[in-house]
Amino acid sequence: MSEIIIESAKTNNNLGAIVKLLDNENLTQAVGLLLPLQREKRVQAIKMFVRQNHVMVVKLNEDVVGMIVLSAWYGDEGKRIAYHYELGYLLQQNQWNKGIMTTALQKFISILPSKITIHAECKQSNYRSQRVLVKCGFTYDKDDLWQRIIK
Repeated sequence: MSEIIIESAKTNNNLGAIVKLLDNENLTQAVGLLLPLQREKRVQAIKMFVRQNHVMVVKLNEDVVGMIVLSAWYGDEGKRIAYHYELGYLLQQNQWNKGIMTTALQKFISILPSKITIHAECKQSNYRSQRVLVKCGFTYDKDDLWQRIIK
């Protein structure tokens, strides 16, 4: 397997690569990302998203093929819950079933601080993503929610 690298999305080179990655409407819709259709507004929305979240790009042979996002977690009442985060990720469809996202997530989780809880929402019909979560130490919680406690 080629080398899988994760790095911050905040560099300009990576930002352009994320914009290109998220130009795939099927990919963004599959993960529930609603982005403006107009190019300029889309780029601005992506820049704001990267600024407000912990976003890492997933590179394979220096090409950005996916991304991992860690966002604040909010409880049922809409209040931010300290030390709890929501995980999101996406990968180009032509890279599925190669272990890339599993490896990238394992690397990402290994650099996270201890004593946090990560939540991930995964549709029950998304067996590929469920397999990634299980391999990365997540356990099924309820409904479509999974979680992993970093000790």
